Amino acid sequence: MNKKFAVIGRGFIYNLHAEAIAKIGGEIVDVIDESDGADAWKEMVKKTKADCIVILAPNYLHFEMAKFSAQCGKMVLCEKPLALKSEEVKVLAEYPDIFAVYQLRYHPFTKQLKSELKEDANYQIEMDIFVHRDDDYWKSWKGRREKSGGIIFNLGVHYFDLLIYLSGKPTEVSTKFLTDKTGEGKISGKNYSCSWRINTEAPVESQSRLFKINGVNYDFSSKENLHFFVYKDLVEKNGINPKESVLSIELIEKIYENFKK
Repeated sequence: MNKKFAVIGRGFIYNLHAEAIAKIGGEIVDVIDESDGADAWKEMVKKTKADCIVILAPNYLHFEMAKFSAQCGKMVLCEKPLALKSEEVKVLAEYPDIFAVYQLRYHPFTKQLKSELKEDANYQIEMDIFVHRDDDYWKSWKGRREKSGGIIFNLGVHYFDLLIYLSGKPTEVSTKFLTDKTGEGKISGKNYSCSWRINTEAPVESQSRLFKINGVNYDFSSKENLHFFVYKDLVEKNGINPKESVLSIELIEKIYENFKK
């Protein structure tokens, strides 16, 4: 593919994408935001000379934007999650050139663990996400579950995807509690048990994101812009497709369903 991109959304993540596009020798030829009008993005998709549409819009818009862009014959790269419902992700799987952004898969620890974890061994995994989110966060679309999917979509989906990618599909899910701002539960698979906790009320100075395997902590924070590797794969059509990304969406649905029981 050529390396011309059109971007929907000018949020805080935009600069990381712009930097990654420049690093692969790409060019952003169009950028549009919801402030340009509710349906302005559709006109851009239809008229742009870009090869790929990059979707950085609020979560609840991802499905419609990805599907429309694919129907217009464009390659699509969409920030996580591809959609807020697994059934919608399965619809997107009908299009061959839609890819999702899960940059933690390109972290050096991910590559290391992918080669080291064995199917015949047992693993105790802890996933702790303790972050601070201010009033502006909760007043935005991110603080509204119907638009963001809630904290387990906004903050947890990268790590749930990582869990499945490294350790396999879950076989059992239990949710201890789940509110707008905190959650805790357990996920079990063929050879692993994972305890997860998400809390958005941590003090600013005490924020942390831990991913422990058998007591060893792997810090997946990175000063390197991992989005570069997402784009590097994208231009070779080796990105993370809907069939892969639907697994973490299905897991999140099970977490919600279990809590309602």
